[in-house]
Amino acid sequence: MRIFWQLIYRYHVFLIFIGLEVLAFALLVRNNNYQRAVALHSANRITGELYARRTAISEYLRLQSINEELAKENADLRNQSGDAFQKLGDQIYIFEDTLYLRRYSFMPARVVNNSINRVNNYITIDKGSASGIRKEMGVISGESAVGIVKDVSEHFASIMPLINNNFALGIKLKRSGAFGRVIWTGEDPTLARVIEVPRYANPSRGDTVVTSGYSSYFPEGMNVGVIENYKIPEGEDFYEIDIRLTTAFHELSYVQVIQDFLNEEQRELELRSQQDQEE
Repeated sequence: MRIFWQLIYRYHVFLIFIGLEVLAFALLVRNNNYQRAVALHSANRITGELYARRTAISEYLRLQSINEELAKENADLRNQSGDAFQKLGDQIYIFEDTLYLRRYSFMPARVVNNSINRVNNYITIDKGSASGIRKEMGVISGESAVGIVKDVSEHFASIMPLINNNFALGIKLKRSGAFGRVIWTGEDPTLARVIEVPRYANPSRGDTVVTSGYSSYFPEGMNVGVIENYKIPEGEDFYEIDIRLTTAFHELSYVQVIQDFLNEEQRELELRSQQDQEE
């Protein structure tokens, strides 16, 4: 306390000066309309800027929760869209409503680890077996294919993305409907190559490459990439097509994991057919 009074005594002249300045400014603003308007305008501007900065900081700190909410909303919307259902038949019911069976369910997940500069890249998400994630589920981001679930623990899952040298995906050219396979050459994480596309496909730059729907990983029509270059190697009957991937793997933050309710039924049927052919 003694130090406090010593400071006041030492700087009492300066403090008196500041007090008189504040009093003079207050009297000036109070007794003059123009000065009062200028002071109020300046105070409002400063206050507004402070509030704007506070709001910007608050919104920045809430980005993660906002992104999580958006990812969940996107998954809920996709669960209600036509992509999640499979038509059971052509019979028309009241109000021209056709009977559909839910085939797909979409679960949002956050990317917690991601590599893009290796030959065999992997992605880790924050959902695992406790959330219903299983091996070989498809993974998408928005309308674009990302990869498939490779390994699962209780609370995490490892994703093998398109930019993994061991991954191949059945695709088709959206315009012509010709089928092929997409592989990654292990170089640029924004590019991939489509192989086994027949001569009659007639591709062109800018064509979209989408999932074929033949695999149990993805619904038909999910974006994979856009054609940049193509050629038929000498002596070959199939195109080699370079595409730019639609998934920006270096910016991946949230994904959706696909559950195919008819996957096991389809695989059992195909396995029985294969066994019958072998016999």
